[in-house]
Amino acid sequence: MDDFDWIDMMEKMQEIRLFASLNLRGRRKGAATPQELDVLSRILLSDAPLKPLELTVLIGLSKSAVSRLIESLGKKEFLVKHYSEKDKRSYTLHITEKGNLELQQTYQHYLKPVYRLRRTVGEERFESLLAQIKEANIMLQSKEVTE
Repeated sequence: MDDFDWIDMMEKMQEIRLFASLNLRGRRKGAATPQELDVLSRILLSDAPLKPLELTVLIGLSKSAVSRLIESLGKKEFLVKHYSEKDKRSYTLHITEKGNLELQQTYQHYLKPVYRLRRTVGEERFESLLAQIKEANIMLQSKEVTE
């Protein structure tokens, strides 16, 4: 923290928040929340069925927060739990047809600003920005960034 003037750092943080705000769109009426969409998309994009604990690591939320999201998505019939034959307490998460439809209907709505950014800055700069964001996320998740 000694390396930076706190006012300068607050200005930088405001730029990051503004960027996030400009790229988040209000959700459609009755649509899944952004966190619910994150859960659904991670399940959909996963190479193997995910367990709740694996999901907590991927999205960086507490076990209780992920449990609430799973419960909510289950009530909306967007996902189902497939219980293990060996251990009836263990289960994997699977998207339902209704959940898949929700992702399809919502993705363009949420991704429109990201597509606009990519068109505006060009593919190379866009990929560079995403690579830097991904690297920062990895460092923050692994606690490589010191306080």
